[in-house]
Amino acid sequence: MAQLMEGQVVIVTGGTRGIGLAIAKAALAEGARVLITGRSQSSVDEGLAKLADTNAHGIPADVASESDTLAVFEKAMAMFGKVDAVVNNAGIARAGAIDNLRLKDFQMVMDTNLTGAFLYSREAFRVMKNNGGGRILNIGSISSQVPRFGSVPYTTSKFGLQGMTRALAVEGRELGIMVSCLHPGNVYTDIWDNAPASVIDEPKMDVADIARVAVLMLSMPANATIIDATVLDHRQPFLGRG
Repeated sequence: MAQLMEGQVVIVTGGTRGIGLAIAKAALAEGARVLITGRSQSSVDEGLAKLADTNAHGIPADVASESDTLAVFEKAMAMFGKVDAVVNNAGIARAGAIDNLRLKDFQMVMDTNLTGAFLYSREAFRVMKNNGGGRILNIGSISSQVPRFGSVPYTTSKFGLQGMTRALAVEGRELGIMVSCLHPGNVYTDIWDNAPASVIDEPKMDVADIARVAVLMLSMPANATIIDATVLDHRQPFLGRG
């Protein structure tokens, strides 16, 4: 049986742990060649050791750095000659009531969650438009639909990412570049280490559940796209919460 992503080249930002690592692993299992990014060489090395696959490669990069982003795409093109898909997964959160938030914390979240997605999407368009198209998958959040208290930076970034997804999808339509947004609910990752006590016990999914949907979105037929997907544990408060 043919693998869903056989021969495809995929860049996954923040691919050294959590959702990004799970997506990289799932893409590799479906025949893709994957380039993950992380903030440091040590984190990249640790991620590659966990993936343990000869088709997995990595490079340290700050997603908010234009020069680092260019280096990632230069490496991908030098190694593979193409980029079929980019997963904008890297993201951070800073929580707290608005009157206690520092400007630099807000800006840090915007730089990682939004500027990073912009830079990788821009470079993806530059490469893909000359290669018959491709896919960009942005990892959003249900926070872009139903925010929590004390989440202004994170929620703002995810609302922005949703808007960026829609605008990019319009620009990519005639170029064969399809842009989608996957909105996870609660997922078992280390972001929960600093979560408020009031939500610690909420039901959560395994990262492999999100990765499974990501692979589906990245492997749709050439004439089809899933623009948005919201995936969460069916017991998690979402519909009806306020």
